[in-house]
Amino acid sequence: MPLDILVHTTGLAALALNVCSLLCRCDVALRRQSVFAGCLWIANHVLLEAHAAAALTVVSASRTATSATTLDRSRGAQRNACLFFVLLSVGASLLMWNGWLSGIMLVASVVSTYAMFYLRGVQLRLSMAVTSLPWMAQAWLVGSWEQIAANLITMGVAAYGAWTLSRRRFPVVPFDADRRDWSHPRR
Repeated sequence: MPLDILVHTTGLAALALNVCSLLCRCDVALRRQSVFAGCLWIANHVLLEAHAAAALTVVSASRTATSATTLDRSRGAQRNACLFFVLLSVGASLLMWNGWLSGIMLVASVVSTYAMFYLRGVQLRLSMAVTSLPWMAQAWLVGSWEQIAANLITMGVAAYGAWTLSRRRFPVVPFDADRRDWSHPRR
């Protein structure tokens, strides 16, 4: 019984952090909060004895943290870090291979890796929504309702975040353009 409570607690806390991170308009804040959520998902996967998912989540959290530090670095640094994490994802998947679902999770991990290093704004959030699908399938197979809910909510919140960012591409007209009072935008 105490283990069940811990499983549910880590899942719900990770879900809350995922939602908060996806609602941020800042890509750096999204990445930072996603790292903390990833750490909780790692604990959740271990408690559920989903070791392949835990290994890929370790790679994912490390990748997200690294991508946040390479945002303002050269393209070579981004490329090398991205390639390193793609190879790490492939290695972790091969070590923990458990059938066709492992292959789908590997593809999702590689797409997420590319997205974290090279995409911003709307495209980043849409890729996060799409890559939630294989994780949802994995969660269903291990019977984790928190992870299923988290992936459904992640898909919805990521799509909503992409939508809100796409609406803000054009500057908001100021309330009084003559005075340049930008504090009261028109809605």
